[in-house]
Amino acid sequence: MQFKQIIGQHFIKQKLIAMAQTGRISHTQLFLGSEGSGNLALALAYAQYVNCLNQLEEDSCGTCSSCVKFEKLIHPDLHFTVPTISPYKQTKEIIEEWREALMANPYINDFNWLQTIDNNANKQGNITAEECRSIINRLSLTSYEAKFKTQIIWLPEYLHLSGNIILKLLEEPPVGTLIILVANNTEKVLATILSRAQTIKIPKLRDQDITEALVNIHQCEPQKASDISRLADGDYHLAMSLMSMDQEGYFNSYSSWMRFCFSGKVGELQKWVDEMAGSGREYVKNFLGYTIQMMRAAFLLKYGEANLVRVNSTERQFLEKFSSFLNANNLSPILQHIDEAVVAVERNANLKILFLNLSLYIGTQLKQAQKGTA
Repeated sequence: MQFKQIIGQHFIKQKLIAMAQTGRISHTQLFLGSEGSGNLALALAYAQYVNCLNQLEEDSCGTCSSCVKFEKLIHPDLHFTVPTISPYKQTKEIIEEWREALMANPYINDFNWLQTIDNNANKQGNITAEECRSIINRLSLTSYEAKFKTQIIWLPEYLHLSGNIILKLLEEPPVGTLIILVANNTEKVLATILSRAQTIKIPKLRDQDITEALVNIHQCEPQKASDISRLADGDYHLAMSLMSMDQEGYFNSYSSWMRFCFSGKVGELQKWVDEMAGSGREYVKNFLGYTIQMMRAAFLLKYGEANLVRVNSTERQFLEKFSSFLNANNLSPILQHIDEAVVAVERNANLKILFLNLSLYIGTQLKQAQKGTA
């Protein structure tokens, strides 16, 4: 992975290159960025750059023996640790699947990765104690050929208490070792791990960067690319998922859902739930993300913050009317229930039961707001 292959993030790229050129390379670094920001891609490009045999001013050469191996993710001094699910206990058991998934999409998220391992798994991801011991063992060995033996730990949020096993390693790794942790949410990372790493914050991607990428790389129609980038909210992985989906369908499904929730017409609601449940988990997860954005936009419109609202004219027209059913008391619990629904979708919950329960709850909240009792 070269820096030029990564969407946007020009300031971060320059910062990383400057760190490498001046020799200010911390032995343990945390690339912290939200999902789809490119923090994993940046970690790969940075690791390739510091080990490049013919570094250029703005990127790795891409042609030396080190770069060629890094591009194929087969360099003997490049090691990965990623979340696994039972019966897999170590990354090495599924390294070929990981390489294939990463090369196909360096913006991959944990939901899609765990689905890649087992599409029907109803299990939680985990970075096991066995994996942590394996990290210690392999980093204790002398590097084969690279300047820096590189260990990338993707999503240390999954380390849990097993992360304590590698604390000493993170604090004092062997000479010539570079450990990069790639995280989305520091609240889920052990504080003892955070304190041992230099944090590099990766901002969300700009709408403009996503739009240009969709147009230039994926030949997406400009207006559609602009709409997708707005909905993606800095998440390039989500943007690529949305590109293959009908955006008008999201709004139509959302507006119909809210009407059915409020009306309480069980027959129409049940039909909607059945159709949504049959759409697939990735679609459902993205739809719930869209719903969260619409709820927040309606709230902002109600309280006069229209300049912060990122919706098109059709969405705005609906939300201006719908906003009367939201207030400071019911918005937070509604969003909390939707967030919990997203987690449930990732855990393979029954979609029909999930949506029916969620619909009844939202309907109750909307009616209470109308009566002024919420």
